[in-house]
This record gives sequence, C-alpha cells and structure tokens, in this order.
Amino acid sequence: MKIALIGLGTTGKIVAEYLLKEKVLAMVFCRKGSSQAGKDLGEILHRPNTGITVESTEDLEEKLLQVRPDVLIDFSSPQFLSENLGILAKCGVNVVSAVTGYSEMDMRRIKLVAENRRFGVVLAPNITYGVNVMMIMAQIAAQLHEDYDFQIIEENHKNKKDSPSGTAKKIAATILSTLDEMEEKAVPIHSIRAGDIAGRHRLLICGKHDQIEITHTAFSRVAFAEGAYKAAKFIVGRRGLYEMKDVFRIQKEQQEEEQWENSLCYKEEAGEVQSYGM
Repeated sequence: MKIALIGLGTTGKIVAEYLLKEKVLAMVFCRKGSSQAGKDLGEILHRPNTGITVESTEDLEEKLLQVRPDVLIDFSSPQFLSENLGILAKCGVNVVSAVTGYSEMDMRRIKLVAENRRFGVVLAPNITYGVNVMMIMAQIAAQLHEDYDFQIIEENHKNKKDSPSGTAKKIAATILSTLDEMEEKAVPIHSIRAGDIAGRHRLLICGKHDQIEITHTAFSRVAFAEGAYKAAKFIVGRRGLYEMKDVFRIQKEQQEEEQWENSLCYKEEAGEVQSYGM
C-alpha cells in the first residue's frame, strides 16, 4: 500500500513519522506557497533525509498520477478536500480525512461524489479507537438516563483552530440522536485551548442525586497516527462514505469471522467436525 499525506502540523508530523516507520509513506503535500515545499521530509521532521520531497498541491493531478498512491491521509484543512475532491476521485486515490470544520454542503457533496464516482472516503474527526468506545458508552448512557443532563468539556492544544472540536460535536450528536426525538434538548460544549494538550473529552451525565463521568484522554498523538493508518488500510479498494465507527465495526466482524474459520479448521484437523446427511 502506498500512502500520500497532506498536513505537517503538530499532529501531521507524528503521522508522517508513524507512516515512515510502517514503510508505506510514498509522498507528502503542503499547501501552495508553503515554505515546506521542495524540502526533504527529514529536514522538517529533524531527522536524516528520507528521499521524500514535500510538494505543493499545485498540479496535484499530475503528481498523483506519477506516484499513484492508494490512499491520501488529510490532516490539513477543510479547503483541501473541498477544492480537490474531483481530482482525487478521478485519480482513484481514496481519502482518510481527519479534518474538522466541514460545512453541511461540503458533507453532502463528499457523500454524492463518493457514491456516484465509486470513490472511497473515511471522514474521521474522531480518529482514535478510544474516542469511538467513548461514543458507544455515551449512546448507552443516553438510552438509560434520558432525564439526566449532559455536558461536554473538551480540551485541546492552544493552536487548534476549531472550537468546539469535531469530536465533541460528534459526541453531542450521538447523544441527541439517542434521546427522545420529541425532546428539544441541547448538549452544551465547553472548550479549553491551552498549552500542548493532545486531546481530552469529558462527558458529564448529571442527575438530581448522582453523576456519571466518561473521559477519553489522548496521552500521545501517536493514537491519531494509529487510527489514521487503520482507516487507510480499511478504505483501500472500498467505495462510498464511511466513519471511524464503520472502520472498527467491520474490522471487528472480520476478526470474528477469521477466529470462527480458524476454530473450524482446528476442529477438522482434530477430527471433531461431524457431517450430517440423509
């Protein structure tokens, strides 16, 4: 598998290191006019040369066709995919977008292109495994505690542009979709931007006499890199629009199927499988 990457911010650099270690990084892009263009990736990562030159998105189609990556991982901004969706689909390069801030119109267009152009996209503002577990827990809590009040506190580094985070919005949407549709409730989100916090999301579920708290904390940005790599492996050869919950659900189903097949093979070898017929 060959992966292209765009976005060499704080998290993007960690992702680049991770993909280099996995020996799957084939090309890296930066925005037009960036000072990173023309530099070896190693110079930006403060390591020996990698042989990968960071290229601007100018003449993107030509550059993609030269290398033909299977997947592009996007840690840049909503503008990149919005402006280059057609080119990526035309070149057959599927996308994992870990970007937040897409408008409703952007989302509809991405879904339309993914379905009509037979093009694969994972939209993953919630790209870590732990956050997806947290969302499942939030959904269960909303089912069991409809009369409780829900509040979200999210903390991220001071340079994070969007506030509240896409993950916090997703948690809130998950709760609201689970509650009674007739209830007009909102889930307040409180955002903190300070220091170099990798990411922390707290869900407070407050009743009259007690309180439940669900927290996800990213200790390292490697968690985001791992999630992006899992999503990239998942989307290769697939078509349509997916979320990270689809990635983890389908991978779990595949693992269970493999375990069942392995168990069946073991029983056949041990002579424990019997054939029943008329």
